[in-house]
Amino acid sequence: MTNEFTQDEWDKLIVTYPAGTPMTGVVKNQQQYGVWVTLDELPEIPALLEIIHFEAIETTPNQKLTFPDSFPAVGKQISCRVLAWCEFPKDVRLTQLSHLDWSHERFLHEQEGDDV
Repeated sequence: MTNEFTQDEWDKLIVTYPAGTPMTGVVKNQQQYGVWVTLDELPEIPALLEIIHFEAIETTPNQKLTFPDSFPAVGKQISCRVLAWCEFPKDVRLTQLSHLDWSHERFLHEQEGDDV
């Protein structure tokens, strides 16, 4: 992976894949704080799914997440959405939480000029 993007290239990615954009990818690395994902749509962009955004938080809310057993496994295909783009370092943050849908829908409508 490379972080060698011009600001114009980076800005175009942010507009093309705004917060809420559905993504799929493969877990490539586990860390105590989350998993790094190689996105199918953007394999050259580092993508982080932090533990606080794992779908297990919603699907099994009383389960204690332990590293690495309850983390998505390396090699696993996952579904997620863009949470935010970081300027430094240049990477994308991901979420699997559905309760953020309202904010993503609002953001997408604002970008299109729709009333919410």
